[in-house]
Amino acid sequence: MPIRREAAFHEAGHAVAAHRSQFHNIVGTINLADYGAGEIYVSLSKRKLALNRKPADGSAQEDKDVVLDLAVVLAAGLVAERIAEERENGLKADPACAQPDHALLQQQLVNAGLSKKLDPHEHAARRLLESEWSLVADVAAFLLARTSVDSVEVQEFIDSHASGVA
Repeated sequence: MPIRREAAFHEAGHAVAAHRSQFHNIVGTINLADYGAGEIYVSLSKRKLALNRKPADGSAQEDKDVVLDLAVVLAAGLVAERIAEERENGLKADPACAQPDHALLQQQLVNAGLSKKLDPHEHAARRLLESEWSLVADVAAFLLARTSVDSVEVQEFIDSHASGVA
């Protein structure tokens, strides 16, 4: 399967949202060749949990603030595709590829006793990504140029962009 541009925007949306997240971070490798199969991995960050005075144990996964934070990260993939569709010539968002994200998101919301409605989280993801769009586009280009990138490289790229080094 050829690498598609929308895959790069999808993963860039997740990566930027996770990097900006209060409680989560990306881990592992982002592989655009695996697009649609859950290729970005997000995990709770013990450091971020501690900074935000949340327990760094299993109970954090049911904490409403933590789950709402994850909801934005998970919604950010398809939202980034939709924004890119609006701004990038010839790009078409593919909602089918976000089904695993949305299924996980709804399960996490239910586990935390929250509404399964996705709209509020998609709106929050859109606000974040639109405010960071040049970074999202740069991360997408970075991912497209390399196809497979480990999480440390992505985090360093985002940090260098923020400091003006990129």
